[in-house]
Amino acid sequence: MIRLKIIKNLTFGILLIFCILKSYSQEIKSDLKFIGDFRFRAELDRDSRKMDGSYRDDRDRLRYRLRAGFQYTLNKSFQFGARIRTGNAKNQQSPHITIGKEFHSDDFSIDLAYLKIKSNNGYWANLGKQNMSFWRQNGLLWNNDVNPEGVSFGKSFSFNNNSKISPVMGYFITGSRGGKFSEDSNIIIAQLKLDSKLGDENFIVASGIIKGSKLPDTPDDTGTFFLDYSIWSSSFQIKLNDFLLGFDFIRNLKNYNLNENILSTYKDQKNGYTGSLKYNLEKFQIGYTYAHIEKYAVIDYFAQDDWLRWGNSNMTRTSNFKGHEISAKYNLNNNFNMVFRAFLVEGIKTTSTNLETGTRVRLDLNIKI
Repeated sequence: MIRLKIIKNLTFGILLIFCILKSYSQEIKSDLKFIGDFRFRAELDRDSRKMDGSYRDDRDRLRYRLRAGFQYTLNKSFQFGARIRTGNAKNQQSPHITIGKEFHSDDFSIDLAYLKIKSNNGYWANLGKQNMSFWRQNGLLWNNDVNPEGVSFGKSFSFNNNSKISPVMGYFITGSRGGKFSEDSNIIIAQLKLDSKLGDENFIVASGIIKGSKLPDTPDDTGTFFLDYSIWSSSFQIKLNDFLLGFDFIRNLKNYNLNENILSTYKDQKNGYTGSLKYNLEKFQIGYTYAHIEKYAVIDYFAQDDWLRWGNSNMTRTSNFKGHEISAKYNLNNNFNMVFRAFLVEGIKTTSTNLETGTRVRLDLNIKI
């Protein structure tokens, strides 16, 4: 049954791509655009307690991120893009380099490599290593730096003059076994997103599922067992004058009660929710976010790595925590901004004597071309 389902999904995707190719316009009007950005970061970590009650050493870091690439648009139907990034190639969550490694050469890895196809009637498909097509208003469900490899497709349908609904689907391979597709670790996504108005104010409602199959408990060949996920995520965002209000609810629908690899402490830890409020005033934005993310509410090594330092150099364990973010942003112009973020977090469950804790402060300078 699993093999038949995969064949059906692949067949549907291939047929959709052929339909898009059929509508390809013969008019050639190519365009090459270079893209890139640079970030310089100052970061302080304090009061990070482990489950056994001991504390991690306080840490101060200066870091930077460099990304560079291009977009080549052949015509209105075809676009090819690629980008490289700094950072540990084994850590998909972070493209940042810490200063002070005795001038050793920095690592670079492929961050994006994709072909985008658009049809005349609005269908689109992305092939290759791409931005995650599942819409989210923050990185708590899925890190914006984690770009999956596979195929995604969708279309937007407009109605009532000021509303549109956008379905999207995708199939991504996260770990190839070198055999049949059914043997690979993979992620399947499906989501519906509604953009509309409530009076004069814009709002977004999005709901969908991220299904993970045969995913290791930790990445990069360090896992000890495989795990399936079925994460349902629903989001709401509305703009009220100069305020932006957002909510997320996350639930992993999988039942782990009979899974002997999961500790009893965490078997029911499958929910998450967030609330955020941002205020925009000319070039300034200030914000507050509260997050409650249980152990298996998200795939922790695909989620954000901003809020805490738990884990190692190859991954951050960004689940089983609750806490607060306070942020302030100043836009010098469209291409240069400064962002301050402060995080205060605490664990939700412990398998030892104490809950993990952490306090982090950051200041970023971001510039892009």
